[in-house]
Amino acid sequence: MQKSNLVSKLGVWAFIAVAAAVVLLVFSSGGDSSSPAPASAAEDWVIESFNAGYVIRVDGTVEVSEDIIVNFGNLDSHGIFRSIPVEYKYDDKHNRVVTLDIQGVDDGSNPVPYSTSRKGANLELKIGDPNRTVDGQQRYRIRYNATGALNAQSEQDEFFWNATGNEWAVTINRTTATVRAPAIARTTCFEGPTGSTRTCQASAPANGVATFNATTALSAGSGLTIVVGMPQGVVAVPPPTLLRVKTPAEQARDFLGLKPVPIFFALVGAVGAVGLVMRHWWVAGRDRWYGDVQYLTGQRIESTKPLFSKDTIVTEYEPPELEGRRLRPAEIGLLIDEGADTLDVSATIVDLAVRGYMKIVELEKEGLFGKTDYRLERLKPADAALLNYERTLLDALFEGRPTVEMSDLKNKFYTDLATVKEELYEQGTRHDKLFPRSPSKTRSLYVGAGLAIAFGGVVALAALGYGVGAGILGVPIIIAGLLLAALAGAMPRRTGLGRELFRRSMGFREYMEIAETDRQKFNEQENIFAEYLPYAIVFECTEKWAKAFEGLENVQSSTNSWYVSNRAFAPVLFASNMNSFSSSISTAIASTPSSSGSSGFSGGGFSGGGMGGGGGGRW
Repeated sequence: MQKSNLVSKLGVWAFIAVAAAVVLLVFSSGGDSSSPAPASAAEDWVIESFNAGYVIRVDGTVEVSEDIIVNFGNLDSHGIFRSIPVEYKYDDKHNRVVTLDIQGVDDGSNPVPYSTSRKGANLELKIGDPNRTVDGQQRYRIRYNATGALNAQSEQDEFFWNATGNEWAVTINRTTATVRAPAIARTTCFEGPTGSTRTCQASAPANGVATFNATTALSAGSGLTIVVGMPQGVVAVPPPTLLRVKTPAEQARDFLGLKPVPIFFALVGAVGAVGLVMRHWWVAGRDRWYGDVQYLTGQRIESTKPLFSKDTIVTEYEPPELEGRRLRPAEIGLLIDEGADTLDVSATIVDLAVRGYMKIVELEKEGLFGKTDYRLERLKPADAALLNYERTLLDALFEGRPTVEMSDLKNKFYTDLATVKEELYEQGTRHDKLFPRSPSKTRSLYVGAGLAIAFGGVVALAALGYGVGAGILGVPIIIAGLLLAALAGAMPRRTGLGRELFRRSMGFREYMEIAETDRQKFNEQENIFAEYLPYAIVFECTEKWAKAFEGLENVQSSTNSWYVSNRAFAPVLFASNMNSFSSSISTAIASTPSSSGSSGFSGGGFSGGGMGGGGGGRW
């Protein structure tokens, strides 16, 4: 599959994610692009006065008038919004509902445009003309009737009301409240932030009228709460209107839409999503090959490798060749697991030593519990015989120095290691044509695309859940994204050439693992032990390889020129040393610096209590 096709396939999933995000924005804004935002306490405007009036009728209805004078200063504003709670927690299973009937908004003489909307437990009034801005001093008088705002207590009936609300983000300079009722027995009031028990100034009730005044300006987050007690029976106080609160399980059920129709479509969508992802892997993620009998027929017709087909592995006695040269150990390591591993790089270091570019000197341990260190000595500069990643590795190890100790590479070489790995991927793709594109970039692409699609699914789930109560329809998108990310490791694929060289590499590994059966031939092949040792490191069969050389002559001579140790030589012991070196050098070149970080009436009244409340801001 060409890159353009890959991008187009992923584009379908990206479109789904973007579309889901748009749906969420539409639902969350209610289609209103000018939705008000709470004002910041730092904004340069103020509420000059907030005068609230309440008339308690004998039928229990409360007529409310809020006369609010604001000063926007030089800020161009459309108006204010006023948020008033209409639903309150009653007990664990119910909420109490107060009904507000908005009578109108004016500036004292002329009507002011407004709109209402429900925002959670609050009724929000958006006051002002969206096509006109104002500044300086403005007046807004809000009139509404409240039903269900009175409480029947054991000794009296009570009007317990948060007049201003404690959610204003600006200062209220002056605050007053007046209550008229058929009869008033007692009064009190509170001012300040939520929870404050500081009393405000309350006049003695006379002729059914009580007045309240804040003693100081109310800063942002503060408010005025009033309490008026009335003799029982002078007004009608019906039982509170209660709304059953759904349990978390019921809320989740309604949010997800766990009903037959949404569940059916979600299941169909999930099956379809899994099918689409698997089909994409089927088309884009499987190796290409020349066919199982290519080694016999020599055909070079590339096709997709059938799912359950197997390569016939024929023992190979030499590393496979490409364009007249042997594949180096790291290239074979890349072919085997489709990853440029640190093991491949450490095998390359040994390979460079075997080929005469450096010498590895084993240093004596320091102390009883010390660790073995190694010194690398450069013998000759990089030349045209080296591949790009080998040249980069050799130069990065020494950085112009004739020698370097392995311990000096710790916490320093990791950036160079990343460069070497990237150039190894480049060698395997652009130069060797073993892969159509870098396996590392392919995996990253699919992980990123999968997570983006899954995130889009979460967005869709939230949008559909809040919007139409069918969040379960977003689940298939999440499944598709997570499955695509999980399959990222299976998405790199070999070309037909790469698959053929992989098959031959497996044949070469088979030879190295059973080499003991051909041990008598090794006396006739000079330096074969050392030449193939880096490949044994990549294949992780160094001990098997070394065991084939036990008791043979001229084995040590193939290592004397590039490895120095005070230990007695034996092939298996030497192989153990190589494993130790490979492990140590891998740890050293991959280590990164550690980081650290810096590792809070009856005493029940208070400001913000009762019903009413809320707050507002400008827009």
